Amino acid sequence: MYVGFQSGLNSLGGSNLFLGAYAGFSSANSNASFNTFIGQRTGYNTTTGFANIFLGSNAGYSNQSGNYNTFIGNSAGQQSQLGSFNTFIGNGAGYNTSNANYNLFMGAQAGFNTVSGNYNVMLGQDAGASNKSGNNNTFIGKAAGGDQNSSNLENATAIGANAVVSANNAMVLGNNVNVGIGTSAPKAKLEITQGTNGNSGLRFTNLTRASQATYVGQTKFLTVNDQGDVVLGSTTSSPFREAAANDLWKAEGDNLVNTNAGGIVIGPGVSKTPAGYRLYVADGVLTEKVKVAVKSTNDWSDRVFESGYKLRGLKEVEQFINQEKHLPGVPSAEEVVKEGVDVGQMQAKLLEKVEELTLYVIDLKKQNDSLKKKSAQLEQRLNKLQAKPRK
Repeated sequence: MYVGFQSGLNSLGGSNLFLGAYAGFSSANSNASFNTFIGQRTGYNTTTGFANIFLGSNAGYSNQSGNYNTFIGNSAGQQSQLGSFNTFIGNGAGYNTSNANYNLFMGAQAGFNTVSGNYNVMLGQDAGASNKSGNNNTFIGKAAGGDQNSSNLENATAIGANAVVSANNAMVLGNNVNVGIGTSAPKAKLEITQGTNGNSGLRFTNLTRASQATYVGQTKFLTVNDQGDVVLGSTTSSPFREAAANDLWKAEGDNLVNTNAGGIVIGPGVSKTPAGYRLYVADGVLTEKVKVAVKSTNDWSDRVFESGYKLRGLKEVEQFINQEKHLPGVPSAEEVVKEGVDVGQMQAKLLEKVEELTLYVIDLKKQNDSLKKKSAQLEQRLNKLQAKPRK
């Protein structure tokens, strides 16, 4: 169907729909088929192209043998000649494309100067305006893309209004904007909010405590301030300065040693600091492994199995529990609240109770075996009595 002055004038193809003056005109014998051209001069030079949709004045004007293109908007893809599988939506979108393929341009003059680039995505007014032959780029936002000196970028991404990327295989977010992850109001170039206190939400998978240090013997390090901003700290110009000035810390080999005669307090509200301990931590300590040193065998509980150990009778244990409401040798709840718990001693005490239970079980097993033996003997005697003939 050809509607409009000289539309499809030289067309020999079939299954075409040309609406508008000079739509699908072509000055040569044209075998173009399965095309839809709507608007004056749309698909004007198409000769063998097929399965194209051009909508808007001069859309796809220069197309010759391009296939499977969709150009919507005045002058969209106007200079495209051989490109295929392109989608240009917006006035002037993809205007200068000549042999570009598999591109998606949306927005007024998006990809305007692209000539031969492939597999690009450009969304927004003037997005990718400087790109000419770059491939696999993604530009999203008004005027997002490369600068005037970066017209042939590869695999580059710029997201945000006026965002500019100027290197291959690179991504730029915004134009002097703050980027937030987990927050809607970032206050820094990059702000990450994980949602849980004490967890940054940032992980370096290939840089762990097991990694070999690149720089050793350095006095500067990364730390955080009161707002959580990552800042550069130093052992000579940081909160450690006062301690270092007073010689409270010193290095001994690979260890950092505190020479303070008192203790080290971490966190606010630490009021219970019993004598004999050097480190006090508020709210607790989280670690993957804890090892408690034991000075000698006297501090462990294997003595329960020694021949001279006096094991309490179960009757005595029952009386103690009924009176004291806890096991013999184990501190009461009141004592624990007042004095705390020595992990090493408590582990030894719990093992002592397990060993005592083992002895009780062994004793009960012996008693049970004895009763079973006596029961068997009685059963044998009863069977013999029942087997005797009656007189």
